[in-house]
Amino acid sequence: MLTYAKKKIKQSKLYEQPFPFFVVEDLIPKKELDKINKILPSFNEITEKDIYFQSASQTKKTLLPSSNRYKILNKNKNFKKINSIFKSLKPAIISKFKKSIKEHVAKKFHNTKLSYHSTYSVMRRGYIKSAHIDRRDHLLHILFYPSSDSSKGGNIQIMKLKGKKKNNSFDIFPSKKNLKMFKSYKVKNNFCLFTLNVPWSYHSVSKYNGKKDRKFFYSVYDFPSNGTGKSLKNRKKGNNQNEFWNSKVSVMSSNRKKKFFSE
Repeated sequence: MLTYAKKKIKQSKLYEQPFPFFVVEDLIPKKELDKINKILPSFNEITEKDIYFQSASQTKKTLLPSSNRYKILNKNKNFKKINSIFKSLKPAIISKFKKSIKEHVAKKFHNTKLSYHSTYSVMRRGYIKSAHIDRRDHLLHILFYPSSDSSKGGNIQIMKLKGKKKNNSFDIFPSKKNLKMFKSYKVKNNFCLFTLNVPWSYHSVSKYNGKKDRKFFYSVYDFPSNGTGKSLKNRKKGNNQNEFWNSKVSVMSSNRKKKFFSE
């Protein structure tokens, strides 16, 4: 499975604009995908006590590795294999983004040791997510979807800023009027998006109207933490660990931030 995924990554097209990303469809062999989907819990099977984060709209549930349900899942060899694959793919992914990392990451972090972690989430009908950028301590993201109804919305939308940037700071929760669509991807079973988390990596998810649950892994490679912005408390205060990137971010609208977290 690792060799198969490496080949898919190597063959994929790398986009440098509007930010560095690439997409792989059919990331793992179908027989391996079937094994994974058989053991992944549905939306209704994840209970309140297991949830780290449930969206305000009640359309998404997330399991952290520290949760009991995640620990139980991770005892299954097929579930464990997914995390093992993404850990092992790090050299191939870093190599793919090598030029962009050198250009956009602060120099002292070019060769820093990265940590890996992954969460498992399930979304159901009604889920939507406005354009945003993710936490600054993530170097890159992997969004892997073992199961999804691609015919009923929920497209991953790659967004581009309109016009020229006037300064070196980017809005974490930008206004729609400042963005335009670059690409929109239907999310099929076995779809995977790889994104370098530069300060203008704006992405969104259109409203999902599928009848079946959409299941996905959100995996990241993180910069080392100095404590700033690592805790939920500090992140709510807006500490985004700007030190890792050559360009900065900030919250420029409390109303847009509030709307984002209400979705």
